[in-house]
Amino acid sequence: MTVSELEQQLKPRAAARRAALPISFEPPVIPAIAGERAFPAPVKGTLLNRAEVRAQASGDAVLAPHVPEHIAFNPHRPALDERFRRHGFFDLHLDLPPGKYRTTTIFPPDQRIVFSDTAYPWSTVGKVDLGGGFGSGCLVGPRHLLCASHMMTWNADGTVNQVTFTPSSFDGNAPFGNSGIVHWYAYRKVVGPNVGIDDIEEDYVVLVLSNRLGDVCGWMGTRGYSPAWNGQTVWSHIGYPADISGGRRPTFQNGIAIDKTDGSTTDEAEEQRADVFPGQSGGPFFGWWTGDKGPRVTGVQSAQNPSTNLAGGGVDIVNLVKEALTAFP
Repeated sequence: MTVSELEQQLKPRAAARRAALPISFEPPVIPAIAGERAFPAPVKGTLLNRAEVRAQASGDAVLAPHVPEHIAFNPHRPALDERFRRHGFFDLHLDLPPGKYRTTTIFPPDQRIVFSDTAYPWSTVGKVDLGGGFGSGCLVGPRHLLCASHMMTWNADGTVNQVTFTPSSFDGNAPFGNSGIVHWYAYRKVVGPNVGIDDIEEDYVVLVLSNRLGDVCGWMGTRGYSPAWNGQTVWSHIGYPADISGGRRPTFQNGIAIDKTDGSTTDEAEEQRADVFPGQSGGPFFGWWTGDKGPRVTGVQSAQNPSTNLAGGGVDIVNLVKEALTAFP
């Protein structure tokens, strides 16, 4: 659906009932001796063969979203609480007097907006802390997180380092708790910072969470992208950019078009000119379909160069999520 169709067909609502589910947090790892560093154990996972998974796949290449009744629903532009509003460091649109310069440049118009809204579907997206860095991710099941493969620390023994996912993280605040992971599913171990088209086409991973955050936050559905949708300004993106509040606050942008796709409908790189910055990697590109109560993810932010940004997508995203849902319901 377009932005105008979305506003006409889906209306915001308050929470229908009070949430009765507990909020869980990952316990800290406590060192045995003062001065020693203690870290969580690495996590084993499953590296799947994409062709074999596709051959065994059954049913439609879509998975339904889940909209909880115990949190508010806001399908329109996410809101920012006035108490969190900050004035910009400078106005990108003001002309400079002769002989004056700004300390840095972001070429306008930057269309990202900061938000603090915890209504669905904004509740499904959060910050992924990776120890030495961070990225973005989106719930696609009751305990299933979709983010970018290149965000992971791929160890030689086939494990990844523990990560922590915090949905609706804002200035370190965690309204839904957080979770570590117990398993992962991927087609390819993508290692940055430089990646090729083959990497981008499979630059996504499904992480199985230790806590069932999706029961509390809800989750987005997933759907394979069709090149027939190229040029339609119907996509949105959420992520945690490092250039805005140091990645401590989420941003939203809608009205995005996928300009072209590389690859096939099963695995593809989706070229677009959304406003992205490091930290937004792993964040979802999603849209709304008539008759659906929630949105579906069709791509995961992967890479960028001066002329275009690229997301990994295709039917194989749906197949990967199905594998994780089957093994870890």
